Amino acid sequence: MFLKNILFWQPKQGLFKLVCKTKLGSFLLVFFNYLIWLFLIFVSFRLVMFDANIFWQLFLATLIAEIIERFCKSFLFWSRPICIHKYTLPKGLVKSWYDTGSFPSGHTSKAVFFLLFINQYSVMPASNFLFVTIPLLLFRVLVGFHYPIDVLGGIVIGLFTWGLSHQIIFPAFLTSPIANLFRIFFK
Repeated sequence: MFLKNILFWQPKQGLFKLVCKTKLGSFLLVFFNYLIWLFLIFVSFRLVMFDANIFWQLFLATLIAEIIERFCKSFLFWSRPICIHKYTLPKGLVKSWYDTGSFPSGHTSKAVFFLLFINQYSVMPASNFLFVTIPLLLFRVLVGFHYPIDVLGGIVIGLFTWGLSHQIIFPAFLTSPIANLFRIFFK
């Protein structure tokens, strides 16, 4: 029972309801939900500018993570806390994404493999990355998008997908066009 209480912990106060009481709160909920994706796009550019091969490594890791996440969520192991409480999502969040199961956290799986790529290629300090991503991931648990066990599942998937993709060297016919595009548009 103790372990279940930890893995499925949620704050006693309905933080989602509290946040969504105002238009500003609803806006901030949506903004912080998508902020991690904007940040990961920025990190992607840093990584791909370092080495065009990383584009394909990231693509492969994302593809694998998405397939695993969608497969797991299709089983609906458990509903999201916001669904259990029947909270209404603010405009800007895609309802069909939140009607699926809670396990695993896709945000977490992507954040983990991006962190590992950052560590592997040293394109920015990992502490800067963690300074942005950890609060965003904690926020998702606090407002009821996920349970801690969903985050743990995302961590495992992130480790697994990075392990499958981080050492693959893709052929020049795939990496050269990416390198040329980045050289033309971003340097």
